[in-house]
This record gives sequence, structure tokens and C-alpha cells, in this order.
Amino acid sequence: MTTKICPKCRASMEPGFVLDRNRFDDRQSTWVEGSLQSNIWTGSVKSSEREQVPVTTYRCTGCGYLESYAQPS
Repeated sequence: MTTKICPKCRASMEPGFVLDRNRFDDRQSTWVEGSLQSNIWTGSVKSSEREQVPVTTYRCTGCGYLESYAQPS
């Protein structure tokens, strides 16, 4: 893995993730292919048949700038 450098202040960036929190559970943010489509009865997002990639967010150790990437493993 290569070290990422902040485009704002040139300090190093460290990997992490943005937590998606709701009433029932906590999860890592995920990129989902296509546009948002919700179930009309439950309001949940239809995503089971789409490509999904976890989002990794890098935080600058100097200025706190965040930059996110969805890179398949």
C-alpha cells in the first residue's frame, strides 16, 4: 500500500472509515452501483443485486481533510 499525501497541506493521510449509524446497527459506508431506489413499503434501499464496494476514507494527520475511495478488493 502506498502512503497517501494530503492534497491540501502535504501531510500524510491515514486510512479509516465513515461509520453509518442507525437505530439497529453500525456499518462501514458502502458505495452502491446505480441510482437510489427505495422499497415503497419499508423505505429500505434496494441493493441486493447491485455491485457494492466498501468505502475507505483517508484522514490527513495535519489538517483533518477527508478523502474517500471505493476500491474493490
